[in-house]
Amino acid sequence: MHIGILDIVIRVGLTLATSFLFGIMFLGYWRTRTRKMLFVTAGFAVFFVHALITVPELFSDTYEIAMSENVHFLIHLIALVLIAVGILKD
Repeated sequence: MHIGILDIVIRVGLTLATSFLFGIMFLGYWRTRTRKMLFVTAGFAVFFVHALITVPELFSDTYEIAMSENVHFLIHLIALVLIAVGILKD
């Protein structure tokens, strides 16, 4: 499986951006310790873990994880629901 350098740069860049956002949300949760921030932080954590899981498959076919598009959509849906619950929680 041949992956171009641009694909690698984009995927690693998006993973770094996701980790930066997760870090900001985690620090916000750590400071406030509210359930609202917990849900939002958990949503960003799901995005972050999903990004970390998919990075190694860029460098070696050994690490390729057989996830269909539906599984990716389900992971994103779970993360977005957690973020939405956190935003809408009173």
